[in-house]
Amino acid sequence: MNSSIAPLMITANSASHTMSLALPLLWIALVASVTMQSSCGKSPLSRVGFDDAARQAWHDARITTLTTDDGWLTLVGLDFLESDAYSFGSAPNCSLRYLHASAPQIGVFTRAGDRVTFAANSGVTVTGDGVLITECVLLTDDASALAPPPSNAARTLRNGPLTITLVRRNGDLALRIKDNDSAIRRDFAGIALFPFDESLVVEATVERANAQGTISITNVAGFVEQQPIAAKLRFQLQGKTHTLTATAGSQDQLFIVFGDASNGAATYGGGRFLDIAPGSDGRTLIDFNRAYNPPCCFTAFATCPLPPRENILSIEIEAGERAPVSSHDDDASAH
Repeated sequence: MNSSIAPLMITANSASHTMSLALPLLWIALVASVTMQSSCGKSPLSRVGFDDAARQAWHDARITTLTTDDGWLTLVGLDFLESDAYSFGSAPNCSLRYLHASAPQIGVFTRAGDRVTFAANSGVTVTGDGVLITECVLLTDDASALAPPPSNAARTLRNGPLTITLVRRNGDLALRIKDNDSAIRRDFAGIALFPFDESLVVEATVERANAQGTISITNVAGFVEQQPIAAKLRFQLQGKTHTLTATAGSQDQLFIVFGDASNGAATYGGGRFLDIAPGSDGRTLIDFNRAYNPPCCFTAFATCPLPPRENILSIEIEAGERAPVSSHDDDASAH
């Protein structure tokens, strides 16, 4: 009897001893876990509005904006001006020829230093900021709204389907021409998307930049510009930590130009764009399912920024907009 009881007594004592050692260790682990959660752990950000249906609504709005009057699909020209006079119209002998101009020659643009004027030909209908004009001074797209403009100044000229604005690009002045009857707009067949991938909606920490921080942005024409850094976004994806540098976007959003290993094959070779909400507690969500193509994907006359070195990811991001089926060609409505 004793021999049968003894082992049971030894087992019970061993279990009691093990438990006496395990309880303090369990308590230490529990305290450590609670401490970690209280110091650095936060509840995951809500994914409401980051599903396939929301992405489709975003895409529909994107297509509407892209195809609207004066949208990117209507951009058919970017004519840099020297100090000279330029005739403008549909005639072959015009300095700036656009087939959809309302007359063989609608008028003449003249540049003198940093000043560009336009004089309309008699009998031609040209409006400046919605008002019928015969001549005007063009304001650049970077002209200060605080500085009083000349009495006959205008920012936007219109003639038939054409819209003409004066822009400063790569440190020089150019006329930017849009044509609402452009072949690019007429033949646009939409943008293919990758299937929605919820794993590519990632949480990121937002590190706000100081006022002096800048990043070098090179555009497709090779012009380099220093732009203020708005924030750096750090996130985990495919087992690695990645960082994307953002500049200030529209409507208080963060704007990111990024590249990845899919560029030039499944996605556009010049990288893609992202608009990101800044977040309110040092965190935000990056939804790569909403990565979209730059305007240069559709027209040769946009001066798009290229992804800076810091924003080129070593992994493939097969989400968002795919590469176009065919590259753009110069629109037939341009000279």
